[in-house]
Amino acid sequence: MGIKVLSCFDGISCGMVALERAGIEVDKYVAYEIDESAIKISKYNYPQINHKGDVFNAKYVENEYDLLIGGSPCTYWSGARLNTGKDGTVERETEPAGLGFELFMQYVRALKEVKPKYFLYENNFSIHVNIKNEITNILGVEPIVIDSALVSAQQRKRCYWTNIPNITQPTDKGILFSDIINKNRDWVENLPWSFEIWGEKRKVDTLRTIDSDKSFTVTTNRSHPRNYYLNSDRTMMSKLTADEVEILQTLPAGYTSCEKQGKRFKAIGNGWTVDVIAHIFSGLKGEF
Repeated sequence: MGIKVLSCFDGISCGMVALERAGIEVDKYVAYEIDESAIKISKYNYPQINHKGDVFNAKYVENEYDLLIGGSPCTYWSGARLNTGKDGTVERETEPAGLGFELFMQYVRALKEVKPKYFLYENNFSIHVNIKNEITNILGVEPIVIDSALVSAQQRKRCYWTNIPNITQPTDKGILFSDIINKNRDWVENLPWSFEIWGEKRKVDTLRTIDSDKSFTVTTNRSHPRNYYLNSDRTMMSKLTADEVEILQTLPAGYTSCEKQGKRFKAIGNGWTVDVIAHIFSGLKGEF
């Protein structure tokens, strides 16, 4: 018997990839997502997924699904929004209110109305403790913090709230940034002392090199400073390709290749590190 899955804020269907990788047969996978590019990538890889559109318009049937998964957008909660206002004020939400929490409550609505046997909710480690505590209070389980660095070449701490049993930390695979980076690439030889992105001066010497143990956390913006790095002797600069970012998120090669480079970065950055999710889903193998 295969599993029936409801995915809220599905993105590019990393949950489906993870279920396959965990060896769990999927009988039904219904996705709620509104980003057209993400839906395009999902359909490119899994035409059998049933896409339903906006989660706010969703109608659920009790016990229709075995597993509810999702990670509501962290856009309003992430620490990356600190001090980004023009007047230097903090823009991110720090209390369980506002649009970010409204999105999360759509996941909660699905959980209450469907009453699945299992659930998995994911969000950014950097969200404010007030919000984190309220999520824990509502879902009734403590978050498990897992760093994607254990299964990939990027540092990426995330919180996972789930009732899937016996979840442990993944075994460290020892994957290094230098293992996945393509050394044959275009380099900028004449480095400025800094470069500017989003109005911010970033010193070149703050970048990591191709010999670094891990890359920065994958971002959604192709031009973000974290996507730039230096060669071994720090004399030349380059930036990640979408193919390399797929590897950092442990996605199958070419998974997002149906889209343009910039849209690929956004889709991948908004997605899950597949091998972390597959590790969590492995707790379901005995049942499905």
